[in-house]
Amino acid sequence: MTGKNASIFKSRAWITGMFVFGILLIGTGLAELILLPAGTSPALASSLISSGFVLTILAGFRLRTGEKTHMQDERTKKIGAYGLSWSWFLTFMVLFLIFWADYLHLWSPDASMLSVFLILLMGISAKAFQIYLFRKGDVE
Repeated sequence: MTGKNASIFKSRAWITGMFVFGILLIGTGLAELILLPAGTSPALASSLISSGFVLTILAGFRLRTGEKTHMQDERTKKIGAYGLSWSWFLTFMVLFLIFWADYLHLWSPDASMLSVFLILLMGISAKAFQIYLFRKGDVE
């Protein structure tokens, strides 16, 4: 057994592949957008372009910083898990509030707005909780 616990998903080749795949998604989306007949909804092309941009940006940042800057030990894994669990609980409570707001006819969001809101809430709150806990130092 080796002393290094390297994962294929953290290797430079894998991250480079994700970067190239993101560029291919952008190109495919742009090609579809150009070749679409007039009056057709560009939903698939838009989703390909946006997911390609996200993948390219994230992989590009990881390629730029390199693998050596991402050390994980028990403390960082524990803080990450706590941040994610706090984010999950916050999202659960917001869903509870949205249910009651809809039930009491105070606010009835449509499915697309609710989906985007919850996706952003989960992602932003997870990172915010992790940043807060890293600054705090440790969790108990």
